Amino acid sequence: MNKSNFPRSNDRLHPGGGGPRRHQLQILLLVLLILALSWGLLLRWGPSFPFPAPTFNVKEAGAKGDGIADDTRVFLRVLRQAAATGRDTTVIVPPGTYLLALDEPLPLRSGVTLRGLGRPVLKFRAISVARYGFEAVSIQGRGIRIDGVVIDGGARLTRGIGIHSGSSDVAIVGSTVQDLNQPEELKHPLSTTVVAGIMIYGDTVDIKILGCTLTEIAAREATPVARGIMAWSEPGRTIARRVNIKGNLISYISPREDADGIYFDQPPGSSPLSDSVISDNILHHTAKRGIKISAPGVVVKNNRILNPYSRNNRYLAIPKDALPQDMYAAISIYAGDVTVSGNIIGGSGSYYAAIEADVGGAGVVVIEHNVIESNASPPFPNSSGIRLDQIGGFRIIGNAISGAETPIRLSEEAREALTSGAGTLADNTAE
Repeated sequence: MNKSNFPRSNDRLHPGGGGPRRHQLQILLLVLLILALSWGLLLRWGPSFPFPAPTFNVKEAGAKGDGIADDTRVFLRVLRQAAATGRDTTVIVPPGTYLLALDEPLPLRSGVTLRGLGRPVLKFRAISVARYGFEAVSIQGRGIRIDGVVIDGGARLTRGIGIHSGSSDVAIVGSTVQDLNQPEELKHPLSTTVVAGIMIYGDTVDIKILGCTLTEIAAREATPVARGIMAWSEPGRTIARRVNIKGNLISYISPREDADGIYFDQPPGSSPLSDSVISDNILHHTAKRGIKISAPGVVVKNNRILNPYSRNNRYLAIPKDALPQDMYAAISIYAGDVTVSGNIIGGSGSYYAAIEADVGGAGVVVIEHNVIESNASPPFPNSSGIRLDQIGGFRIIGNAISGAETPIRLSEEAREALTSGAGTLADNTAE
């Protein structure tokens, strides 16, 4: 028999030179290729998939929230775990009062939202070695949010919330910062620190402060400085840009020496415009000024600033040149390219100048359609509704002024600007 007529066993098992085993390998490689492509697409487009964001709950993690137990370690652990996920994460704070130490601020990093339910109170107190602290919450990164919490410094913190350099897309919504002060011990390293409810550092962008309350923020050292909200121009950094401060209540910022409700610091000369808006806020009992703008490119509109003082706004120390008026100003403008529009300035107290501008020759200042009224009768001596000092271009249009000894006071520079056409003064009314 010719054995060549019979198929060899190897040919039957592996037709076409490879057989079933090779076919299986091809299928396996195809499956692996499909899985690799799917994983690549998931990494590329994953954020659009409806996967739920991780959520942490501080009470489930062990916090008591009874105002007695020390919840510091739980908060620090949970916030660090949330940041370590590398994803948008929410940390839930249920109703309660959470006792927290002053040793280090709570860290909020990129993608983390701190959300309060039922307005929980974060109560910072001297429960460990530290008797005073620098900051309650430290924000560093992008896509960070604080929503619906109360930060109570117990007069032992100098800062409520710090939005640190390089941060972007930050929102602080519906929250309260209260009871901040400097240490009583004059030799303490923090005794000369500027006190601020919210401090926005340089090189930050897209910051929102909406519907918050900032109150009882004070300083007490020899040259005291206190701010409700402050955009600070650090050396070598640009001023915060695209800041939206809207619908907040700011009150009891003291003492009279240097206390402002909202303050934009003077940036380096090379900085771009701030392109920021301060609108629809209510400010009262802000001992020196309601709003102070030293950065170009800010719009101040539709705010309500009340001066309720009546010879009772005390200096902390006796100054060399004390002003007799109850407040220095409602709005001070120390930069060009600033617009002040549609604000209502009232109350029983007197101002040195309800709105003042002293900017040198930089940019144009617009002061339009504001209502300035005082119930003082007769008007307080040497009080002004609008006061222009060193200034180049300006437009003062459609303002209604009452209760000031001089409704609109112009310096020689301002009069020269009017004569040259660089200044406009039109349609203002005075009583």
